[in-house]
Amino acid sequence: MMMKLSYLLLAGLTNGSVYGLIGLSLSIIYGSSRVINFAQGEFVMLGAMTAVMFLATLALPWPVALVLVAVVAIVAALGLDHGVYRPLVRRKAEPLTIMIGTLAAAIIIYGIALLVWGPEQKFVPPILSLAPIRFGFLMTNAQQLAIIAMFFGFLVATWFLLYRTRFGLSIRATGVNPRVALLMGIRSERIVQFSFMYSAFVSGMAGLMIGPLLGGQIGMGLLLTVKGFMAAILGGLGSPFAAAAGGLAIGLMEAFMAGYGTSLYAEPAIFVLILLVLIVRPYGLLGDYEAERR
Repeated sequence: MMMKLSYLLLAGLTNGSVYGLIGLSLSIIYGSSRVINFAQGEFVMLGAMTAVMFLATLALPWPVALVLVAVVAIVAALGLDHGVYRPLVRRKAEPLTIMIGTLAAAIIIYGIALLVWGPEQKFVPPILSLAPIRFGFLMTNAQQLAIIAMFFGFLVATWFLLYRTRFGLSIRATGVNPRVALLMGIRSERIVQFSFMYSAFVSGMAGLMIGPLLGGQIGMGLLLTVKGFMAAILGGLGSPFAAAAGGLAIGLMEAFMAGYGTSLYAEPAIFVLILLVLIVRPYGLLGDYEAERR
């Protein structure tokens, strides 16, 4: 009984950490641009699939592969910024139009990935050992622990960036009112560009780490975008930390419903939970608190 509970807890924390990182990434972009990036999950997919290329196909050392995975994700983010976001903003497009543009970019990234890697699921070589590690009733492995540690590491790094640096103050100011921030000398385009790059880096690293556990498949981006969006809505879209907490909640709920019931009802139950939360707290579980804090 305890072993099953510990297994479900770790599985929920692992998946929830990935959902939380995607939700955090979505919230960072939304906070600076008021746009939801529907291509966010594709950065996770690129992280997993380029890991296959660099670690398996080219057999590069993992530190080199890690850097190259980050470079690919960031270059893709710059392409999204310069190819979709900026042209539409300069034409004074509505946020909804820009969001449709990010969806089109996601389809393009998917198509390119299909040409490069094909539709089959790929084995993603793990950076750390998948050998079982026992802590009392807990059974885990180094890769799982690294994913959870990475989640909390990015939370701390994001908090420090936003609340302990002048650049973070510029990011928050741009999110509150881009026009006033521009009048104060803050270059909003650079802030948004950094948001795309940082969120792509976070998501790419998440794909690199979760790939060995889930497998690499070019269609994984869409599902992860949906889960990240659900996490952001549940926790609070306006706050990266609330969105991350929503990801953990969704991951744990999925794991325990699959373990003690059936996974078929997990997603409908999560959608019902999100609907109830939005009825009671329209800004999400922690969204209004973060809004007051800002």
